[in-house]
Amino acid sequence: MSINDKYVYDIEIDTMQDAKDMVAIATKLQGKIVLKSGSKFSVNAKSLLGVLLAKKLNWSDMTIEMDNDYYHEFEKFIAC
Repeated sequence: MSINDKYVYDIEIDTMQDAKDMVAIATKLQGKIVLKSGSKFSVNAKSLLGVLLAKKLNWSDMTIEMDNDYYHEFEKFIAC
């Protein structure tokens, strides 16, 4: 879904391997890719430390926000 010229999707990161896989995908893509929890917290999705922190803090309303629509690349993490 597009919000303010950004593509935003609800996501779930269940395991450590999911976090590693997400970072591996994000680092290969162009543009800014950020994980957010509400309006308070955000981390760079290309940073393994940032993604692990988000997983450790159990953000319940985690979204991914991207400049470009990479839905298919992150499809396995997008919550239905």
